[in-house]
Amino acid sequence: WQMQIQEDRINEEIMREREEEIRNIHKGMHTVNEIYKDLAHLVDNQQEGVDQIETQMEGAKDNTASGLKHIEKANEASTSQCVIS
Repeated sequence: WQMQIQEDRINEEIMREREEEIRNIHKGMHTVNEIYKDLAHLVDNQQEGVDQIETQMEGAKDNTASGLKHIEKANEASTSQCVIS
């Protein structure tokens, strides 16, 4: 009879330990889920910045090409008006 009581206590302790571990696993999973949400938010915010940089780079490329054409036209105009005496 004493053995049965002791065995029951041991089983109860094992059950409590398992329940505690399950709770710890659940907390860990919740933490990981929150980390993934935070990372997704950071990536979204960074993507907006990357998109803005890309747009500005395209504008800078267009402005540079336009500026080069103006310089080439100015160079052609100055050389065609140049008179050697």
